[in-house]
Amino acid sequence: MKCSGFLILLVVQFAWNDSVLAIETAFDIWNKFGDGGALPNDPERLNEKGISVLSPTNDLQNKNEGTITQLRNLLDNYVAKLLSDLPNTRKKKRRQGLQESLQALTGLGLSISPLLKFLTNIKAEEEQLVSKLNVQEEWKFWAAAKVSKVQESTKGLRTAEAVSITENFNSRYGLRLRSCVGLFIWNQIRFNLDLESSLNGLQNPTEHLIDVTEGCSSVKPKKCRRNVRRAIDGIQNAPQNLLNLRTKGNQLEDIQRQSNQCVDKTVKEYTEERVEVERQLDDIIEDYL
Repeated sequence: MKCSGFLILLVVQFAWNDSVLAIETAFDIWNKFGDGGALPNDPERLNEKGISVLSPTNDLQNKNEGTITQLRNLLDNYVAKLLSDLPNTRKKKRRQGLQESLQALTGLGLSISPLLKFLTNIKAEEEQLVSKLNVQEEWKFWAAAKVSKVQESTKGLRTAEAVSITENFNSRYGLRLRSCVGLFIWNQIRFNLDLESSLNGLQNPTEHLIDVTEGCSSVKPKKCRRNVRRAIDGIQNAPQNLLNLRTKGNQLEDIQRQSNQCVDKTVKEYTEERVEVERQLDDIIEDYL
């Protein structure tokens, strides 16, 4: 994916009912975090565990998981059939065709399976990351309580000052949290787009190889082997392409760990600095009294 000038991060969300493809920029993603960098609270963005999800990034990832599962089941079922058919295949060239198809499909299945486990791990870690980001809800309640205290203690005369202090403080750290997750979101989007492209490019050649292999019983042995070899050419680069994706996936996991560490560090520093902010608010009350 190439672009010039400002880097525009694209998120792809599929609306299945009307097959509309909606494209959003990274700035739209940030806006979904709400005021001060907070995550949205609307129910549509909560999963069954009550945890906010990074939508629409997860929509594409869920689609990829479904495609991988479907493709893996197709491969597993047909590999099992080939293993059953081979002992009863007597013609040498037909047997060679089935064996070569078996080898190609088995290798493809072995290359695909780790990607599903990887996506599952990424989603679990993502839920942990988003849970940490939800600490901003507590920040809001804290700010509201402190402003209310100043308002009551100063009869409203110093309320604006308290609001300015708490808003600036929370906004500054909210922006830091956004920065923590920005690189992860971008790389997660890019990885899932690359994965989707690879999976889409695999489905037809894989189904064609299976169809050709299945048709071996109705053609001459030599033609069977020739057809299988031609069909294998359509997926010969797939294992290496999937291996490259696994490498990118490992890099994404590293970036995700860095995001988690960044969030932890930011929350820790927020907690430490909040002591000083509370002192400033107490001083406002003391100055009034």
